[in-house]
Amino acid sequence: MKALNFEQIKKLVHGAAYIEEGDGAISFFRFTKEQQELYKTVSQDFYTKCFATSGISLEFETDSENLGLSVSVTRGSSRTYFTHSIFVNGERIGELSGDIGNTENAKFKKYFKLGVGMKTVCILFPWSVASSLLGLETDDNAILYPIEKKRKILMFGDSITQGYDASSPELSYAAQISRNLDAEALNKGIAGEQFFARLTESGENFFPELITVVYGTNDWRHSTREKFEKECKAFFTNLRKNYPDVKIVAVTPLWRVDIENRQEFGEPLRFISNYIKQVCDSIPNTAVIDGFDLVPHNTELYQTDGVHPIDSGFMHYGRNLLKELIKLI
Repeated sequence: MKALNFEQIKKLVHGAAYIEEGDGAISFFRFTKEQQELYKTVSQDFYTKCFATSGISLEFETDSENLGLSVSVTRGSSRTYFTHSIFVNGERIGELSGDIGNTENAKFKKYFKLGVGMKTVCILFPWSVASSLLGLETDDNAILYPIEKKRKILMFGDSITQGYDASSPELSYAAQISRNLDAEALNKGIAGEQFFARLTESGENFFPELITVVYGTNDWRHSTREKFEKECKAFFTNLRKNYPDVKIVAVTPLWRVDIENRQEFGEPLRFISNYIKQVCDSIPNTAVIDGFDLVPHNTELYQTDGVHPIDSGFMHYGRNLLKELIKLI
């Protein structure tokens, strides 16, 4: 078998703001260097989450009958488990998974049988950790063609956009949306994040046809009304300035078990949804999808925290959100 080089691998990557080679590995970054430095000033936790490989994939056509995948894994969230999912012609054939526990860095390798003939291969990287590629191997004389997507989507959001707590990357709502719309999605989800206007002060070298914005639940839980209103309005204003002709879709918070708790914010969760709609109504080519009923109000579809969907909850979220997005685009 032969190992693909950096130039070959770069052509196969989807969902990265930029790619770097160094110390024997190829690393994929969904935040720009400027955005990483910005989060470094916010908190070490958010800075670490910048490097999680949410939404990163390698996709190509090949006649290779074998595939070798080796990775180096470091922390990228509060979760230590991870899964790389391998698909052939749309069917899941295996995974490279594990748990890094308390280690700072761990290496994993696995070989897969792809079958005979030309086929499409998709390798989805984990949302929960930062996974760098140590090697991608195919048969010696294998043909390899990159796969192009029909559209591009820029996705902003919190933990649910990052992927918490999908058991494998293809089950998150963000992955479902990008797959069903045949889109390359740049996932900017950061667990715990709120509306953060500085994140959208400048554009980047990614030109989407659609931008989704999914914040609000952490603003309600951990912010003040004054700060939320200021950051929310500035966030959307910045987006429209940097992407004047791109459709923006805001998705308001999902139902959660404590929706009537006014806590320090002083208002129920519905206030957040109503204010987001008010702001978006004043910004051209911006729409709002009510997230409240995208997942049934059933605690069995959520983690024990009553906030993060489990796999079955994500299936509802992805399917119902897709229907609403199709109406808009």
